[in-house]
Amino acid sequence: MRAPLLNRYIAGEIVPGFLVNVLVFTSIMLMARVMELANLVISKGVDLGVVMEILALAAPKVLAMTLPMATLLAVLTAFLRLSADSELTVLRASGVSLYQMSPPVLVFGFLVGLITALFSVWLAPEANWRFKTQLLDLAKARADLAIAEQTFIRTFPGLVMYISQLAPGTDRLSQVFIYDGRSEDEDSIIVAQRGRLGLDREAGILLFHLEDGVIDRVYQERPGTDSVFFETYELKVSPGAEFEGEEDGPLFRSRSEVPTGELRTRGAAAPEGASPRTSYPLEWHRRWSMPFTTFIMALIGLPLGASFRVRGRNFALVMALGVFIVYYVFFSLGWSLGESGRAPAWLGVWSANAILAVFGVLMLRRINRGVPVDPLELWRRLLTGTGKPRSTSRVKA
Repeated sequence: MRAPLLNRYIAGEIVPGFLVNVLVFTSIMLMARVMELANLVISKGVDLGVVMEILALAAPKVLAMTLPMATLLAVLTAFLRLSADSELTVLRASGVSLYQMSPPVLVFGFLVGLITALFSVWLAPEANWRFKTQLLDLAKARADLAIAEQTFIRTFPGLVMYISQLAPGTDRLSQVFIYDGRSEDEDSIIVAQRGRLGLDREAGILLFHLEDGVIDRVYQERPGTDSVFFETYELKVSPGAEFEGEEDGPLFRSRSEVPTGELRTRGAAAPEGASPRTSYPLEWHRRWSMPFTTFIMALIGLPLGASFRVRGRNFALVMALGVFIVYYVFFSLGWSLGESGRAPAWLGVWSANAILAVFGVLMLRRINRGVPVDPLELWRRLLTGTGKPRSTSRVKA
């Protein structure tokens, strides 16, 4: 078979499965966010267009994670299919080596790696920041929708509010009663003559600007109450569940939202011993390592797929998940070493890629020579600490 025809044939096996994998994995990872935002559309009346925009902003971060997985599974599935249908055996018998089959795989991995770089290095940080700002605007819109006259409002965690009057068409509130039970040591009861709902974009929180009121604090560990009269008071309120799980809290421009070009300078400017001192360089290397991870996953998929003659997508999925678990174990270990300062940032992040790259090249050479891969034999070698199979002998009685 001529090389151009072979390359097109292998690429035709990989690309359709890759597109399906990307769609499935991305949909699964976005599903939790979809359920949260769908509730806003159904129960809170938030405009569907706003929700769709928020989902679009969440996609770059998700795609940067799903593209390597989809690449590995696509290549693995394609070569498992070729092996199961004996097409790989026929090609090998015709004098076509795995090295000659690798160009379309490597080109595919390189192209998807470029797409991964587009998302990981450039699009995802900006999209993450805009995602948070949109959520904050949405949280304020939800709060505006939740506030109603002469109704006990329990929208905000730990707070119970009662608004006597709400000026039509404005955010001005009159006769405001708030019970604040967010503290473990005390409960607060706030009564204000007037108020309005505001937004602090710098801190990423909602604010209730209250005027002419009193705060009664009831302590858990001692009897009595303290009363504080105020002319103006700002009550800070978390936007809600959308911000749970953020790495650095609700403050803007967290590590995942800082532009890639600013990560190293911000890390160098951080005080000695501060978390950004190590986490920002780690984040810089992580973003640049993701495209190479995608390429390495394509490289590994070729020899792994050619090693087995198994039908069915479940086997390929299980094997791909196994590779990714191994990758993330090494990556997490390297990240922890880099974050604690025991290893340089570049070594902590890139070590997982280096290990898998060496494994992929060795596998490719081994399978190309026609040497089968026996997982039990490899495990025995690890246990015995030798490079040769453990010999067994029988003693005659």
